[in-house]
Amino acid sequence: MHRGLSTIEPCRLGHERPYPAQGRRWRRREQKEASGNHVAIPDDAPSVRESKAQALQPNAQNDNSSFGRAIWLLESRCVEMSLPTGAVRCTTLPMDLKSGSRAVWNTATPDELFVLENGSSSVLRVRLGDNCFVQHLTQGREASRFRSSLGSRFVMCGSNTCKLLVTGTPGNGAHTPWVFDVEARQWERLQDAHYPILSSAVAAKADQVTIVGGWSKDQGCHGNVQVLNLVKPQSWTTLTKHPVPWRRPGAMCYLAGQLLLALGWMECEGKIGAPGFHLLRRNGASQRAQTSSSKLCSIQSGTPVIEVGQMPFADSFEHTGELHSVGNEQVVCIGRDHIQAYSMKRATWQTWPLPREIGNDGSSSWVKHCGSWALAWIAS
Repeated sequence: MHRGLSTIEPCRLGHERPYPAQGRRWRRREQKEASGNHVAIPDDAPSVRESKAQALQPNAQNDNSSFGRAIWLLESRCVEMSLPTGAVRCTTLPMDLKSGSRAVWNTATPDELFVLENGSSSVLRVRLGDNCFVQHLTQGREASRFRSSLGSRFVMCGSNTCKLLVTGTPGNGAHTPWVFDVEARQWERLQDAHYPILSSAVAAKADQVTIVGGWSKDQGCHGNVQVLNLVKPQSWTTLTKHPVPWRRPGAMCYLAGQLLLALGWMECEGKIGAPGFHLLRRNGASQRAQTSSSKLCSIQSGTPVIEVGQMPFADSFEHTGELHSVGNEQVVCIGRDHIQAYSMKRATWQTWPLPREIGNDGSSSWVKHCGSWALAWIAS
């Protein structure tokens, strides 16, 4: 994290800021609740502020077409950043979301997210924009079937994209996946994986979910590939012949049918998949060292992982970290400290600073280290 991120002022119209500066805190607004599952919108409507973040590489060959929007949620605050312009928009939502929660875009509805609240199995449907609302999808026992944690991944899956998958829960649940049926509004505990799936990298394609790496307190880290088939009876396929060099949680997505993996920063020398590559001794204080880096890799079943490129900045994908495709040629890596986009066609990187507004965070130091804000990506 950049120093000073905990004292950042809210965005202002036309304010250019490549890096954070000290300022006043963003005060939470009081909300009103209506009867039923929907929360009423305040009479004075959500507040909106706009600003713009500069790309750190203005000389890169930029594609002026819209990539999409990164969305961060915490308490009643929503911060949106449009790429590639870097424009930032801040709004207030009618909710009070716990730090460390997770979010994913509801691809069936524009401007709508599903949110998994940290510390519970409570699922919310959140509509952004002028007609915003918050709806609780879990009632009674369904809201407390398990405790989600900072290392739980949260993705949409299923042939009709009506399921939400959570990978791993604290303690003895590091191997356990849970799936939520959006239509039935019920959770189902699935068969445990052979290796831990907490703090992993996850990508879903219809009824097949690929999970790389993971961690548990008892077994530590591993770099094996596990594939979950959601068609009943659900089953696991485990690939251990070519493990991924795994030090910290990563992020994954599909790009034009190709599975890409962003590896959290690691201490290493050489190029992954090439002779001479080797990991160095782990050092949690070496993120900015010359031997520390984050890698973008390609994964194909049954073959060793291949490095596509090294990111300009070493970054963490521990919690607030995701990888998303943009069209058929680009991917956006959203980490704890940076946003980095890679063009497969031109083999070039473009980077942006995170919105300074998300630095206004009163969470504990450990939650901030892992990622306080729920993060989602809405494609254009």
